[in-house]
Amino acid sequence: MLPCKEHCSHYSDGCHKTCGRWRARCMCEKMQRERKRNYLKLHEALCRETVLRCRENTACRAY
Repeated sequence: MLPCKEHCSHYSDGCHKTCGRWRARCMCEKMQRERKRNYLKLHEALCRETVLRCRENTACRAY
């Protein structure tokens, strides 16, 4: 179900394929997903580096 189906006065079957508002919404959501993906990649790399450093520091100690 399309979110605009109930609220858009210009709604008709298949209209989302040519609707400018729908395309703008899809593009906005695509950009948000890309920003989230980039954020997660960055922080995953930072966390991985931190974990490796911690392991290096504790690996030298023999208990």
